[in-house]
Amino acid sequence: MAEPILKKGSSDPAVRDLQEALKALGYDVGSVDGLFGAKTESAVKKFQQAREIAVDGVVGRITWINIDEADQSHPVLKVGSIGLPVRRLQSRMSAGGFNTGGVDGRFGAKTEAAVKKLQQDYRLSMDGIVGPQTWQVVDALENEGGAS
Repeated sequence: MAEPILKKGSSDPAVRDLQEALKALGYDVGSVDGLFGAKTESAVKKFQQAREIAVDGVVGRITWINIDEADQSHPVLKVGSIGLPVRRLQSRMSAGGFNTGGVDGRFGAKTEAAVKKLQQDYRLSMDGIVGPQTWQVVDALENEGGAS
């Protein structure tokens, strides 16, 4: 499931995810209210400029990928985890052929099942928890078959 294209005036549930992600990356989106207004547009443009991608204030595939890759933390993730690291995990796993149920920044049952499948395939402990060893595999996925 691809992320929706968001722009000023959008009120898709993904706007809240976008706002939370940009806020976590240090951009001022105003209040996280799920409404794509002037402050969110301004934050998107600043982010796009910082990442040296087209500055149009529209959040499409390239901007989503850059948002997902902007955060490079490796926290321990499990069912119930939310936020940017979960988005990056889902994005990389999806690119690697594992069905996480979409890229929404929410670690639910489908993401857990995909993590367990990955752990099984790579002979890791199948606990459904993303720790250092699982992150290593996920980071390698990007280099193997992901978007190059």
